Amino acid sequence: MRVLVVSDIHSNWEAWQAVWQAAQAEAPEAVWCMGDLTGYGPDPALCLENIRTLPGLQMVMGNHDRVVAKLESPVGFNPHAIIAAYKNLAKLNDEQTAWLAGLPRTLTTRPDILLCHGSPVDPDEYLLTPQVTGQSFHFMHQERIALALFGHTHLPAFYEWSQADGLVADPDPLTGHWFNLVLDGQHHYLVNPGSVGQPRDGNPHAAFGILELEDKKGCISFHRVPYELKACQEKMRREKFPEILINRLAIGY
Repeated sequence: MRVLVVSDIHSNWEAWQAVWQAAQAEAPEAVWCMGDLTGYGPDPALCLENIRTLPGLQMVMGNHDRVVAKLESPVGFNPHAIIAAYKNLAKLNDEQTAWLAGLPRTLTTRPDILLCHGSPVDPDEYLLTPQVTGQSFHFMHQERIALALFGHTHLPAFYEWSQADGLVADPDPLTGHWFNLVLDGQHHYLVNPGSVGQPRDGNPHAAFGILELEDKKGCISFHRVPYELKACQEKMRREKFPEILINRLAIGY
């Protein structure tokens, strides 16, 4: 089985379309999304209507999705994120908002694979460094979860843990590089494909992953693709999004 793995699209239609088109070369059979379809960008309805029709879609809710779906107030958001969230909310109709509100917080796509937004133990946790993965790996070991796919940080990441070897981490997954997955119950992996719509690793190109699964083994590769960034920025300027959110797209931060 081959899966397109994405996260943090953030209403960036141009970035999402570039990712979807690039991924067709890999012929994915399913799409797994780790949340934050909305927020920050100018096209929540376009992104929502497109992605929810895709075959094999499995998707969880992100923290921006919770606000745009009117499930929570934007406590902890910076002022720019709050403005963008409410602009997104205004663009969705009641049916679209209800669909967004109905997304799960976590999702098992098979008994040993989990989708989450922040971490397996907290949807708002930022797994920014290997040092903070301990609690998540302990939970995964207890629950027999071999692979947890997460987002939220907007940074590609690959962490591996086993009782025999402890923590192995690659803080800078290389584009196009394949990482092997041993899904035998003894090895556990936390993987973030990076952000489609708002990368924050200094590379403005949209990020995604391709996951290949075969019973107790698999592999995942990390990919980047350029998109019509200026077209997205022009929309945001017309609609008076905060300038900081517009400018940061070009620097990938």
